[in-house]
Amino acid sequence: MSIEFKMDEEKHIKVLDALLGDPDLMMALNAAEDFEAGYRLVAERVPGLSLEEFAGSMEMMRQIVLAQMEKGPVQ
Repeated sequence: MSIEFKMDEEKHIKVLDALLGDPDLMMALNAAEDFEAGYRLVAERVPGLSLEEFAGSMEMMRQIVLAQMEKGPVQ
């Protein structure tokens, strides 16, 4: 089952850049007590990011990780 989100590609790239460019932010996001706390952490780095856009980025990242896991370990 695939879920499509309408999202500004530029904002999605900014979310990815923020997370991939800052390991501390990624760790803080993983340790966030709930989804909204994670959103607040990322929104500080991506001005104007809506909760829906954040949810869309997280879903896209989840789908990428799941697809990669199906392919097996990276060699």
